[in-house]
Amino acid sequence: MKKLTLLSAVLITLFVFGGCNPDENAGGGGGTPDIVAKYLGTWHVTDNKAKLNYDVTIERDVLYDTKIVMKNFAGLGSHIKGDVVGSTVVIDKQTVNGYTVEGTGSYSSNKLMKFSYLLSDGIDDEMRDATFAK
Repeated sequence: MKKLTLLSAVLITLFVFGGCNPDENAGGGGGTPDIVAKYLGTWHVTDNKAKLNYDVTIERDVLYDTKIVMKNFAGLGSHIKGDVVGSTVVIDKQTVNGYTVEGTGSYSSNKLMKFSYLLSDGIDDEMRDATFAK
């Protein structure tokens, strides 16, 4: 009788969990849509004010489903974090390599984003507009 009960419990467990397939549109869990996926990858940046060209690599923030990590943002060689809200990336005030950065980005297609941000070294504040393209 114990073998039958154990076998039944194992079969029920396999049936219940075997039917659970991850949702390919899900983010880090909870069945929510993956809103950061379109931002991921390497973007080629034209920074108009500084007349610079550089690459920024965007990755997932491993702790939050709605945050991204942007490596080499503003050509600073370090990374900043952004919050994804729909088709907008919000960069809260952060200090990186002696510069303070804050601003927003707007996603317009799978190959184009535009960022407007304030870059400050503590003495001079500079508004920058940058175009990100894949």
